[in-house]
Amino acid sequence: MDLYELLGITHEASEAEVRRAYQKRARALHPHLNPGDPDAVERFETVTLAFKVLSDPERRAAYDRGERLEAKRPAAEGSFEGFDFSAEVRVERVGFREIFDAVLQPSSATEATRGEDVLERTRLTFEEAFRGAERRLAVERHETCPTCRGSGDVAAAPVSCSRCHGTGQVRGRRGHMIFSRPCGACDGAGVVRRRGCARCEGEGRVPGSERLDVRIPAGTRSGSAVRLPGCGHAGRRGGPPGDLVLQIEVEEHPLFRREGDDLRSVVPVSIVEAALGGHVEVETPDGVVTIEVPAGTQHGHRFRLRKRGLPRLGQAGRGDLYAEVRVSVPTVTDDQGRALLKAFSEAYPQDRAELLAALEEAEAGT
Repeated sequence: MDLYELLGITHEASEAEVRRAYQKRARALHPHLNPGDPDAVERFETVTLAFKVLSDPERRAAYDRGERLEAKRPAAEGSFEGFDFSAEVRVERVGFREIFDAVLQPSSATEATRGEDVLERTRLTFEEAFRGAERRLAVERHETCPTCRGSGDVAAAPVSCSRCHGTGQVRGRRGHMIFSRPCGACDGAGVVRRRGCARCEGEGRVPGSERLDVRIPAGTRSGSAVRLPGCGHAGRRGGPPGDLVLQIEVEEHPLFRREGDDLRSVVPVSIVEAALGGHVEVETPDGVVTIEVPAGTQHGHRFRLRKRGLPRLGQAGRGDLYAEVRVSVPTVTDDQGRALLKAFSEAYPQDRAELLAALEEAEAGT
């Protein structure tokens, strides 16, 4: 493999030409610009390695002389050690994907990870959402393994790692390139002092169950959720636990319609109460209250009852209740009633323009 050919330059290329060639190749070969191409990472990283060698005067000179190129300093994780053109070196043969996974994304078999969230659902009545409620949940979840206390392994007699022969590092060959990386079997220690926990199979958690009491605050609405931090699945190998998430659904109320923290309802008013005025009872979540309906109240007029709505979730105060008037027109079937209505119409005549103006005034007042 010729590093100059990888970058598309001659052996006499200057440092600036090396850099420009690398930037051009890197843009064309970047994995993000080649989605779905399984070899994109390998091509990109090969070009990157070529640039690292040819942009360093010492390494480039050694490469031109055909010498083995040693790394400038040992890396704590995976590293590129250089090139070796001899036939005596005995190392594992590895692919570029394995090499770059170790160099760019080193991971340990003992790595701790956060536990998953536990999702539960519950249904509330309107009254429960208004006042707040409690739910007792039977939660099935993973719990910390009592044998290994969540670590995933238990103490054992120390033995030398068979994979790296006690060195803590393994070396790999790709062509003439030599790489080193931490041994995954002993996590780079060179000695194995622990073994996997048989009870949890090395995961650090086991199935379990628990009953939890959850307090649902007043003002909760459909689609909201109550989160209990740390009450989800236990983390793997000592990782932090997930959360318990309780999703809420609130039943509809036959009288009140919710709009945020406000409520809307309908108040039936007789034609006499609307014309002459009077006192009308209105249902609220706190009970019945009496409001004064002024004379001449029109159909559709809304009365605002302050702080008679729902509690504001997570805040002080409450929403409002808007009571909309529905004028009930009686059904007249007898002669006396017809005569009274006819006499009223003759005493207080109204044309269509006046009716339309009254309706517009009522709508503007809402």
